[in-house]
Amino acid sequence: MKTTNFKRTLLTPIALGVLLASTSVMATEKQTDVEQGWFVQGDIGQAKSYGQRNVYSDLRMSEKRRAWKASTGYRFNNNFALAFNYADLGMVEDFANRGALESIAGKATGLSGIYNFPISQRVNIHAKAGYAHFSGRNNRLSNGGHAWNRTSDNAPFYGAGMSFDLTQNLSLMVDWERYKFDSVTDVVSTGLRYTFGSIAKPVAKPAPAPVYVKPEPVVQPKPAPVPPKPPVIELKPLQVNLYFDNDSSELTHETLEILSQAKSQLVNDRIDTIDVAGFASAVGNSDYNQALSERRATAVVEYIRQNWNIESGKVSVVSHGEDMLQNDSNLNNSRDRRVMVKIKFN
Repeated sequence: MKTTNFKRTLLTPIALGVLLASTSVMATEKQTDVEQGWFVQGDIGQAKSYGQRNVYSDLRMSEKRRAWKASTGYRFNNNFALAFNYADLGMVEDFANRGALESIAGKATGLSGIYNFPISQRVNIHAKAGYAHFSGRNNRLSNGGHAWNRTSDNAPFYGAGMSFDLTQNLSLMVDWERYKFDSVTDVVSTGLRYTFGSIAKPVAKPAPAPVYVKPEPVVQPKPAPVPPKPPVIELKPLQVNLYFDNDSSELTHETLEILSQAKSQLVNDRIDTIDVAGFASAVGNSDYNQALSERRATAVVEYIRQNWNIESGKVSVVSHGEDMLQNDSNLNNSRDRRVMVKIKFN
C-alpha cells in the first residue's frame, strides 16, 4: 500500500504538468519561458542510499524512501543559473541482526550551478554541480533502551534533468541528483519551477545604414545684383501760420482747415521736429498778451498731438507775447494774433 501511494504522489505532478502543457501548446506555439530572473522550485521524489557494509552492516541501505526538495535561485540567461538547495533525504529503518530497530534520517543544503541547454522551443535538458552539507541523525531502539547520535558531512553533488515550459513562468521539472556523502545517495524527483518576471520584448534590428551617394556638385546661380538704394530726397521745412480772433485762443474753422492740409503734406517717418510759437498783438496789457500767446500755442500743440500721431518729444512750444510784432499799427493787428508752426524733416 505504501508503495502505491508513493508512486501516486510521484506521478501526480507529472500528469498535471502534461495536462497543463497540452493546454498551453494548444493556446500558443510561440510562447517561451522567462530567461532571466529569480525562481523558486519544489520537488517530490524518491531517494536511494548505498551504505558501506562495514559501517552499517545490519541495515539494508539500498532501501528506497520518499524525499522532497525546495530551491531558489537566479537565472542569468537561458543557459546559466545559480541555486540554493534544500533536500530532505528521508529515513531508512530496519531491524538489525542483533534485534535492534535502527533509523537514519538526513537533510542536505547546498549551492549549485546549473547549465541549461534548449533542445526545442519548450523542452530543455540541464546539468548541475555543487557542494552540499549533510546533517543526519542515527537512532537505535533495542531491548537495552534508546540511543542516538548526530552526524554531518560535506561533499560535492551533481545531477542532470529535463524541463518542459508550461507557460512563460511555469516549468515542469524532472531531476536526478547524486550526493557523495559517506553513503552515496541518489534522488529522482519531479516538480514545478516558477520564474518571476516577463518575457523581454525582442529588440528590433536597426535599419541598415543608408548607402551614401555623393551628390553632384550644384552650381550656385550668381546672385542678382543689388538694386541701388533710392536717392534720399531732401525735404524742405514746412511752415504754416494760424490766425486767431481778437482776445481768443480757440481754433477757428479756417485754422482747422490749414492744419488738416498741413497734415496731408507730412511724411511722418521723416519728421524731425515741430516747433510751435505763439504770438499776440500789442493791444492791451503786455503780461496779458504774453499769457494769451501761450494759450494759443498750447491749443495748437494739443491738436497736433491728438490728430497728427506725432511723438510728444518731437513737438516743442514757445510763446513770444507781443515781442515780435509784424504791424506797427494798432488798427491793423490781425497778423500779430497768430501761431507759427514750423516742421523740419530729416
